[in-house]
Amino acid sequence: MIKQLLINLPVNNIEASKTFFSSLGFVRNETMSDENATCFNLENNIIVALLPTDHFKETIMGNSVADATTNETLLAIGLDSKEAVDNLLDTAVTSGAEELHDRVDMPEIYAGSFKDLDGHLWNVFHMRG
Repeated sequence: MIKQLLINLPVNNIEASKTFFSSLGFVRNETMSDENATCFNLENNIIVALLPTDHFKETIMGNSVADATTNETLLAIGLDSKEAVDNLLDTAVTSGAEELHDRVDMPEIYAGSFKDLDGHLWNVFHMRG
């Protein structure tokens, strides 16, 4: 049984990333944060760890780190309402993210996407019904 999901992401500027993700309402996990990583709880059991690129590279045993022109993942966050999706996307853009496309408004889903300060892709959605 899975108890936690810890998502590790490389970042170029840890201070800018702390400010960005705090502006989105992500809650910083002080217990799991240190000089090598800043962690944010999305929920009690879902944590995003932001690691400076050099430390991330050490963590992945010297493998190549994808840059903003290469993406391996799309992180998706489900929210409680269309308004919550709009608020998070608007805040992300105001805080320096790039909105990737027009928001999708279909009977079963409302969604949008953004690229964060380091080029990581995020989908934000609300499932109706």
